[in-house]
Amino acid sequence: MIVSPMEQPYPQGILFTGQEQDFFSIGKLSHWAMLCNSCTMSEPTLRESKRQATGTALAQSAFDLAQERGVDGFTLDEVAARAGYSRRTFANYYTGKEDAIVAVAVERVVHALDTTPDDDLPLVEWLHAVARQQLSGGLLDILQQLRSLSEGHPPLRPHLLQVQRLIRQSALDAILMRRDVSPINAHLLVGAAYGALTSVLEGHITIRPAEAPERSSHEGAPSMTLDSFLNLTFAHLRDGF
Repeated sequence: MIVSPMEQPYPQGILFTGQEQDFFSIGKLSHWAMLCNSCTMSEPTLRESKRQATGTALAQSAFDLAQERGVDGFTLDEVAARAGYSRRTFANYYTGKEDAIVAVAVERVVHALDTTPDDDLPLVEWLHAVARQQLSGGLLDILQQLRSLSEGHPPLRPHLLQVQRLIRQSALDAILMRRDVSPINAHLLVGAAYGALTSVLEGHITIRPAEAPERSSHEGAPSMTLDSFLNLTFAHLRDGF
């Protein structure tokens, strides 16, 4: 059974607060994120596993169609049919295309911190490892693709902003579980580190594959590898500018 956001355990055992409840206010992303959560917190039942598999298949179908045709180039019936389900089943999971498309990223964010780095690491180095763990595994590529899709379909942007906030909130929840950091310092550190991440998510800095050549300054936004970007960001946090 899906419980209310105020009762549902968040990743790492943190309960949703009023702020997080407000965050999950668009469509059924709250339903999907909490379903992912329920499978994270304990061994999922067969029913939960099937429900998550259905939601994942529908989300991947919507994301793939958006990549192929643009957000306005397909119907919800096509999303459901490609995934092997009915339109009615789709409506049980998502309110529209935008919910389903970004759910591909939501699931990755929810599970990115199933385990966290070693607490023996110094605080800044620990958060550096958390950020790398969150953004690896294909999530950053998906976020950049979602940003590109939102440029051609503005109604997608609020849903993308939700995902960006979820990334930051999950890092904050994780750091607040450490006993060596005060809530004030946790908010300041996560705010500074993940504020820098918006330069990537907004397209001001492009993250390129490690094997790709560096883009010259006259070719658009500067490009960096993910490791280079994170190393630079956290070096400034440690040492200043």
